[in-house]
Amino acid sequence: MKKLLTFAIIVVVLFSSCAKKEQAKEAISTAPASALDRSLASVKDSVAKKDYASAWLALRSSLEVFWGETPLLINNPRFVSTENNTFGIYTPKEGEDFSSGEVIHLYCEPAGYSVRKTAEGQYEFAFKADFSLEDESGKVLGGQKDFANLNFKSWNFNTEVALTFTFTFSGLEKGKYKIVTMVRDANSEKSASLTKVFSII
Repeated sequence: MKKLLTFAIIVVVLFSSCAKKEQAKEAISTAPASALDRSLASVKDSVAKKDYASAWLALRSSLEVFWGETPLLINNPRFVSTENNTFGIYTPKEGEDFSSGEVIHLYCEPAGYSVRKTAEGQYEFAFKADFSLEDESGKVLGGQKDFANLNFKSWNFNTEVALTFTFTFSGLEKGKYKIVTMVRDANSEKSASLTKVFSII
């Protein structure tokens, strides 16, 4: 009798587990699609129909939705040779060694920043940045809040934007240092930190 009772309990537990899994599947299948899901589905549908113009518009719309949902991202941080750069168009600096007093140009590509549309139909977005200079152990040697205020206007919802920060440090002894840059979205609470190590030789 005990064996039969144990078997019956196991059957009930298994049945209950399967029922919960089915309920979870049903909940997932009946859950409303997110704006991003709908937009990406539209891309897929347009490509299947070989309507590439519509697919392109839907893809751009998907990016706009993604921009609103993601935190601020800082991509492709690197030292570059000049301050005059645009997205993907720059001259990389060889290595991370600098002489004392040499100008340092730090390039990056933000994503996920807030974009506002004006009454005239233009898109506005902006960034503020703070920085601190630290030695190899993490001791803060200096810095500045709001050392950069960068404002943009465009007739398009731009997702390809580059920022270049310029630093000049004098009087540093030979050794390794860190530039910690806090990039802040001027139109939201989004922010992201960027740390780059360099050496004074």
